[in-house]
Amino acid sequence: MDLSSAEIIARHQQHRAALEAQPLPASLGALLDAAAEDSPDTVYWAPLGGGPSLTYRDFHLATCRCAAALAALGVRPGSLVAVMLPNIPEYAITWFALAKLGAAMVAINTRYTAPELTSALDIAQPGHIVIEQGFLSVLDAVPAASKPARGNTIVCGADRPQGMHGWNAIVDAAGPAFPAPERIDPDALFSIQFTSGSTARPKGCMLSQRYWLILGLVRSQQGPPVSRVLVDAPLHYMGAQWRLLMTMYLRGTAYVAERRSLTHYVDQLAENRIEFASVTDAQAKLPDDPRLGHLSLKWMSSSGMRGSIRAAAQKRMGAPIRELYGSTEAGSCLYVPIDAEALVGTESCGLPAPYRSCAIVDATGKPVARGEPGELLVSGPGILLGYYRNPEATAASFQGEWFRTGDLFRQDEDGFYYILGRIKDIVRRSGENISALEVEAVVRSIPGIVDAAVIPVPDERHGEEVKVFLMTPDGRASPSPTEIAAHCQAHLAAFKRPRFLEYRSALPLTSSGKVSKGELRNADHDPRSGCFDLVEDKWT
Repeated sequence: MDLSSAEIIARHQQHRAALEAQPLPASLGALLDAAAEDSPDTVYWAPLGGGPSLTYRDFHLATCRCAAALAALGVRPGSLVAVMLPNIPEYAITWFALAKLGAAMVAINTRYTAPELTSALDIAQPGHIVIEQGFLSVLDAVPAASKPARGNTIVCGADRPQGMHGWNAIVDAAGPAFPAPERIDPDALFSIQFTSGSTARPKGCMLSQRYWLILGLVRSQQGPPVSRVLVDAPLHYMGAQWRLLMTMYLRGTAYVAERRSLTHYVDQLAENRIEFASVTDAQAKLPDDPRLGHLSLKWMSSSGMRGSIRAAAQKRMGAPIRELYGSTEAGSCLYVPIDAEALVGTESCGLPAPYRSCAIVDATGKPVARGEPGELLVSGPGILLGYYRNPEATAASFQGEWFRTGDLFRQDEDGFYYILGRIKDIVRRSGENISALEVEAVVRSIPGIVDAAVIPVPDERHGEEVKVFLMTPDGRASPSPTEIAAHCQAHLAAFKRPRFLEYRSALPLTSSGKVSKGELRNADHDPRSGCFDLVEDKWT
């Protein structure tokens, strides 16, 4: 049954009120304690790459032993511990152990180079680091002054340098008793999560346990209850972390993949009877498979997906796909309610999530009229405490209690929200502002285009021109420039249409799976070189 906009909004408001009336767990440790008591024999962690599964009882005991081992090495309430681990259970166990101790985790991207790791450690200055042995060569290249001492380095893996501790050795030797604080403050610093850095240098978001408790709860109650969740994003990324928490709230099983895989995506969904997973544009465009439409999925999430692609993918997958909008700083901000079927084929991000208020303002900070574009502001309990050791960025990111997202939005007459793009992700051509997001969405809807990214190219006549990077399966110019131009002519005003096309077989990504436009902009060659110029109708 298709609901009217008024009915969708009324149901969503009732859902918000009911969820916000429920008491949150006192801490992440309390959430785990309750899950282990309720469902001790249910498998919580099921690795897809091999290795033993862990029940809630197993996971709880390992967390307590890890907390005891870390405390014996000097980790105390307020301590900062860097964690650079792949998608292995030691990551989640260490995360919850730090929560039980009242300490804080510094989440480190496992793709960091030595200079990037040095920068992150210089910002956070953690006293300890937990690291997988395969990343020790990166850590070795970090200056001694920037990293924890060898005696405060804990290595996951069979091999470790002399003077460092083995994670398994210290945890196996520890008992389950640990020096738990009398009270965990849910609003104290619990994790430093670096922004994805899709358009600028990453900043360290200071997040509390309340942030994670709210995010996990909201996601767990957004759609129908599920018991089998696919976690295929890297665990240092908040998207993977909320899936672990969502699973725990539901007393379900997290099927954890070593990494996101297009090749094995449908296999993972089918073979493990997954009931919830996220879906990207590339996954939505996978070749037809006879198993699609016969999966166990109850619902899926997307982020930044064009409505036409989402509608087609929902039909193929045989399950509702609902758009989410959130950020590292504010968690879950907006989403399309599960019963809002009429919004599936649109570009809407839906309505404010529980615990979040949203406003759209102009450059002076005043609310705009409905239908007018402006910056999205978000407020509510558990949003970031600020950027670690960066008071200037913190001050610039808040307007009173409101967090400035830096994203352009509009709200339609019914009250639904639509993202128009990043304020800084704009091409300024002949005095007109062109949203990169809008152009990218149009280009991604072309069959044969896996992904697209728009950047500005300096131009003497127009100030800037629109360049689009086109990702195709083999990097070849198919669809052709002529086909790209014809599609854009049908869907974009003349001033918005791209001039330069560059074909690639892959685009650089951040840890959150977003295209790293910083890398695309920082190329050390003429940005017009190797492109097809649609104005000159030739390859440059």
